[in-house]
Amino acid sequence: MSAVTFSLRDFYDAATEYVGIKAGLLIDREIFKKILLETFDQDYLKKDDLKKFVRIRVEDIESMFTYVRKRVGNLPTESQTRKDYQVMKEYLQKTGDIHSLGISTSLVNNLLQENINFSPEQIARRIHKEKKLPIEISRAMANIGYERCDESCIIPSSKKWDKASKLSDLFNCEINSENENIFLEQKFLDYLAVNGHEIETIHWRNFERFCAEYFRREGYKVILGPGSNDGGVDIRVFSDTSKTTAPHMLIQCKRYKAENKVSIETVKSFYTDVLFENATTGLIATSSYIAPGGKSICDTRGYNLKFAEAENIRNWGRNMWKYSKPEQNLNR
Repeated sequence: MSAVTFSLRDFYDAATEYVGIKAGLLIDREIFKKILLETFDQDYLKKDDLKKFVRIRVEDIESMFTYVRKRVGNLPTESQTRKDYQVMKEYLQKTGDIHSLGISTSLVNNLLQENINFSPEQIARRIHKEKKLPIEISRAMANIGYERCDESCIIPSSKKWDKASKLSDLFNCEINSENENIFLEQKFLDYLAVNGHEIETIHWRNFERFCAEYFRREGYKVILGPGSNDGGVDIRVFSDTSKTTAPHMLIQCKRYKAENKVSIETVKSFYTDVLFENATTGLIATSSYIAPGGKSICDTRGYNLKFAEAENIRNWGRNMWKYSKPEQNLNR
């Protein structure tokens, strides 16, 4: 088995660069180490002597890098190509063309060297045209090869390390998206999809952006407030089908830790904002929970308010993951 020898410091530098290129996130060494120790128990990880030279098998490096990418939401937890392998298996049984499966990775890799932005569908059409294979076989080959290349530690030369962001920024400061049409970039949403328990500790303004992005993806027109001096209304949501200029929904965001409940006073105060703006409904979105009195007063007085609490919020994150299958998750 092949192996690589380098200092532990160089290992972490290479690992940080790899994940930075693949996931777009720069991870502190201590966080990287913490993630690895969840599954790997090598002595050099535990002792953390950065100057010490270590010999690591290539298979172990690939396993570590893949694990970290899964933990930051950059890879699915399970293979996405099971059906493609079944398609190829049936094709091989009929034709005996084992060569096609064997070249799928190298073929896709060559196309990605040509243009890193090729999608699996574009690759499939190239294979279909150049190799004269049925389109369904070409798609299966493209998907299998694309997945293998994506999980490889070899990065195409056309792939540049740019636009990587510090993961720590998600927790320490507001993140303004480069695309003005979205509120929070996909790489951060992917991280929160897999690490939903950390939503309660992200920067409060990024929590507002997280909530705004969810409703934008639900097809609403969303206006995110200034973040301060907003009168208690953080987000205004408008429906395209509305016949009035009034908001369809007002949202107040409360990024609290689990032990801090949203009080009944907050619920009552927010309802006055909903009435004042003549909104159809109001929503309090919190990474914590609503105090029991807050829910009961809505039922007793007929307040048209809804609540999205901790598990609902985590479901939003899972639904915005690039590998997700959306669920219904907005509950009273």
